[in-house]
Amino acid sequence: MTAIRTDAPPTAAPEASRAPTAISIAIVTLMVIASLKLGRAVVLPVVIALLLTLMLSSPVRWLHSKRIPERLAAALVVFGALGGALGAVALVASPASEWVASAPETMRKLETRVRRLATPITALVRSANRMQQAAAPAAADAPATVQLASPSLFARLSETAAVIPTVLTVVFLTFFLLANGPLVRRKLAGLLPGGDELTRREHLLGAIEIAASRFLVTVVAVNASVGALTALALWAVGVPSPLLWGGIAAVLNFVPYLGPVVTAAIITGAALVTVDQPARALLAPAAFLALHLAETNYVTPTLLGRNLPVNTVAIFLGLLFFSWMWGIPGAVLAVPLTVCVKLVCDHVPALAHVGALLDS
Repeated sequence: MTAIRTDAPPTAAPEASRAPTAISIAIVTLMVIASLKLGRAVVLPVVIALLLTLMLSSPVRWLHSKRIPERLAAALVVFGALGGALGAVALVASPASEWVASAPETMRKLETRVRRLATPITALVRSANRMQQAAAPAAADAPATVQLASPSLFARLSETAAVIPTVLTVVFLTFFLLANGPLVRRKLAGLLPGGDELTRREHLLGAIEIAASRFLVTVVAVNASVGALTALALWAVGVPSPLLWGGIAAVLNFVPYLGPVVTAAIITGAALVTVDQPARALLAPAAFLALHLAETNYVTPTLLGRNLPVNTVAIFLGLLFFSWMWGIPGAVLAVPLTVCVKLVCDHVPALAHVGALLDS
């Protein structure tokens, strides 16, 4: 029998089949990213509910271990957290509205204070302006006056009404996920490939949930402590509405790099406007910066390990990506989402190479 020769190399078929697979993965990835961006109104509440589920799962498990039914434990935790959040909003709502209403006058005061602090520089600038005016003809037109119009009551009510459905979606979806935790894990495990390892994959999802829950609870506790200590420091300096600025510091501390810079600028402006002595006013941003440095260099590394579970490049890219996709909410959620992706990659062997890229 004569053997049949072929000139095609043995690796041609695998290489030909590998190229369409890579192209398909790239196309699917782009479609998923486009769907997440275009479907922000639906996807963002679901993502927030999933993160809240991970954060609140620990107290639900603790209550369930005390022989409290899981649905009742989920209701106590979710609606208790909702009551606390509404109470915090009520504390800062009144001073926030007052600051917004007095924004034009506040900006004028801030400009006056900054000019006093920069008197030497202002003198040099005025001298340069006089020399320029002497060389150029004077302008005939008077400067235009701009008056900011405050939004009407109907506009404010419309904006508030638009937020209510999103808040209700997040609250009830979080409750249902917490009340049906084992069922949700079982269903998700059944969707993964390899039906003969259902129990192992269910335990794997539970391990991912516990790791992500510990991280989120730690980060929320640290940021809340930064906000509380910031409010206490501003109260000691004499800045009005310290709870408002402490709440802003706590929320913006979720945003890496940019958040502390914005917080320091806001606190500096508020202190210069409300505190008579400029030297005393500058103690407010100095106190916040000291708290931020202590939190970044000592507290967070001690509680989460020497470094975050992800490297700084991954955090920065995650901030850019989620900010581009979902705006300000995406910037606030960037670090928790990036860390959750890293934890999933660490527990799934098929994604180990992605976890290695994100590792610190």
